[in-house]
Amino acid sequence: MMMPKNNDEIFNLRNRAMDRDQARHNLKRDTREARERLKPSNLIAEAKGKAAARVRKVGTDAIRGIRANPGLTATVAATATLIAMRKPIAKLIADRKLSDPDPIEE
Repeated sequence: MMMPKNNDEIFNLRNRAMDRDQARHNLKRDTREARERLKPSNLIAEAKGKAAARVRKVGTDAIRGIRANPGLTATVAATATLIAMRKPIAKLIADRKLSDPDPIEE
């Protein structure tokens, strides 16, 4: 290796050495942080946090939608309830005896 001939070369070499040391330090720090972040327990915690945030956002958006359209919401809820209860309602009607008078009619 040749010796530097002037001060500019010396400063340039010194700056390159400092940059190299800083890059090495940054690489070590980033590697340490990545190892910590990639631990299974940390990945699970991060996934739980993101999932909880998404659920909160969806819930908030749903509440806004309900408040903005209460009539439509009630219609959809009633329709969903009737669809969910169609078999029990049909069974109730089928099981009812024709000879039994309605309590309302009496």
